Amino acid sequence: MRKILLITGCFFMAATYAQTGFAQEKTVSMHVSGMTCGTCPISVRHRAMQMKGVHSATVDLNTALATITFEDSEQSSQAIAQAITKLGYPATITETK
Repeated sequence: MRKILLITGCFFMAATYAQTGFAQEKTVSMHVSGMTCGTCPISVRHRAMQMKGVHSATVDLNTALATITFEDSEQSSQAIAQAITKLGYPATITETK
């Protein structure tokens, strides 16, 4: 009986993962315009880190680039760019890995 329950449980888990897929960590790079002082990258980073599923964010004032790592099952690169844009710093996705 235990073997049947174990096998049934394994099949159920496999079916569940097949439907939802596995979450993947992705990294997006984006050009962020409008940053003019040292506080601007801090604001952009803080906004990105507030978003669900975001693991890390680095923002460079000199290159106007933000690199953000997130869980694709919880967030999208487009949503992150929109949130940064709404903050007042227009963000354009340049690369997603």
